[in-house]
Amino acid sequence: MDFDLVFMFKAMAEAGTAIPYSLCIAFSAVAAGMVLGLPVALVRFYRVPVIHTAAAVWITVTKALPEILVYFILFVLLAQERSFPAALIALIGITVSAGTESSEMFRGALESIDKSQFDAARSIGHGEAAVFFRVVLPQTVPVCVPVASGVVIHAIKALPVAVLIGLRDILNTALGAATINYRYLECYVAAALIFWAIFIVVERIFLIVEKRFRYNRVV
Repeated sequence: MDFDLVFMFKAMAEAGTAIPYSLCIAFSAVAAGMVLGLPVALVRFYRVPVIHTAAAVWITVTKALPEILVYFILFVLLAQERSFPAALIALIGITVSAGTESSEMFRGALESIDKSQFDAARSIGHGEAAVFFRVVLPQTVPVCVPVASGVVIHAIKALPVAVLIGLRDILNTALGAATINYRYLECYVAAALIFWAIFIVVERIFLIVEKRFRYNRVV
């Protein structure tokens, strides 16, 4: 089977037009997931009665569900009756996954802090809010940065799965170029190269941020 390099670049150029749209969905979902994940992590870390158990059950359930099932469940519940757009369903689905991952990320960072620091902060008169913002938060953020890159990358990788519910992301747009000549291999390779380039950029950005936090801690 011959490989048409020229057509691959044509498909890559066409798929490139979907990059801003796809990244907007992915980053919005990650941001929403972190907003949801932090309170869940705090509830589990401080073991708030009743809510702590409910949060643990929610994390267990969402961790076990494949993303494609989340998409299909949301599609059946929302799209068929209320005509929800595929982009909104994908956004909600990725938010659920990102929220679960973010919650585990925040909880792991919280658990890494020496408990004696909490007692020391309280012993000098700090309330719980001051302990969180002056002791907990400055130490959790540097720990979360390397894991957060994985959350972002996972959200971007979850987008092609949403093709099954009609989302026109990078992969789906690339495949649109093959509707005439059926050169799907070139389209797959074009989409793969775009995702590869995006992942390199994302990882590089997070590495720079991580090094900056390490430098500030040393200084």
